[in-house]
Amino acid sequence: MTGAARVEVWTGEAFHDEVRAWATDRLAEHGLTPTGEWEQPHARPWSSAIRIGTDAGPVWFKVNGPGTRHEAALVRLVDDCVPGLVPEVLAVDPDRGWSLSRDGGPVLRSVLSPQECWPVWEGLVARYAAAQRALAGERERALAVGVEDVSPTATPALARLVLTELSSLPPDQGGLTGQECDRLEAVLPDLEAWCAELAASGVPDSVQHDDLHSANVCWTGSVATARIIDWGDAVWATPLATMLGTLNSVAFHAGVYDGDHPRWTSEVLRVRDAYLEVYDDLADRATLRRLLMLARRTGCVTKALSYRRALRGEPLETHADWEFPVREWLLGLLDEPDGSDRED
Repeated sequence: MTGAARVEVWTGEAFHDEVRAWATDRLAEHGLTPTGEWEQPHARPWSSAIRIGTDAGPVWFKVNGPGTRHEAALVRLVDDCVPGLVPEVLAVDPDRGWSLSRDGGPVLRSVLSPQECWPVWEGLVARYAAAQRALAGERERALAVGVEDVSPTATPALARLVLTELSSLPPDQGGLTGQECDRLEAVLPDLEAWCAELAASGVPDSVQHDDLHSANVCWTGSVATARIIDWGDAVWATPLATMLGTLNSVAFHAGVYDGDHPRWTSEVLRVRDAYLEVYDDLADRATLRRLLMLARRTGCVTKALSYRRALRGEPLETHADWEFPVREWLLGLLDEPDGSDRED
């Protein structure tokens, strides 16, 4: 089934009736009763969410497509291991990729300006890094629910796989030019060396959200009560790779972003170092900054794989609508180091 077909199903009356019946039964197990309020704010090829009113406030139903189906079981795992990091999970049907969670509040982007978010992000990334360290011992459980292993030891072979796939496609279908293939081939030995350094660093692999930005954080006024949502892109990887998407997004929305990289302003550097402080017992700060720079480079493969999963089986038009993101993220390996390991 293509994403367009899934969206048609997910927005149809028959699916809504099925969800209502399931959600009503699951809510009853928690002493909650639906009020009839029902809103489906988005339906995309990889997932859809429905806001359901209850007599104790709204809850959220989410359905995931094949490429992100692990999210339902993963949020339950995270909720078990790090209570309070995600909105309370009320029910999960892992086989169907369904989950039901309490509302976590408005998203950060809707209530605070980018400038107001700087000190918030310092606290958020530190709390999130501590959660990643708590989850570092959950590899087998994470992989068992379908989270992909994109750890440093797995990344080089995965990069080769994506390169081989894209090499067989013409550029107008999301493939690579001959020159791009040659350049990526030439950088693969460097990628292996970067991954080897990350693997030997002592920073343990963990659940890596890979899409942590201000529209995926629910904010009710404090870092301690913030909740992280939308774990469909999560992988098992070096935790430091989170700082590819997060720092890029924070800098972009704050207007300190040039080309494809943040400008390393004092605000961006404080967020970076607030995250790294949680790992200060494992290495000195200069080493951690270098490792984070390497993780931002290798994280381009993680991003390419995320879109590869989400868009698998989709028609060419869908890949084009998203500007062929698998190719574009893989080409990020060719970028020069972006300065995230610099000293203040």
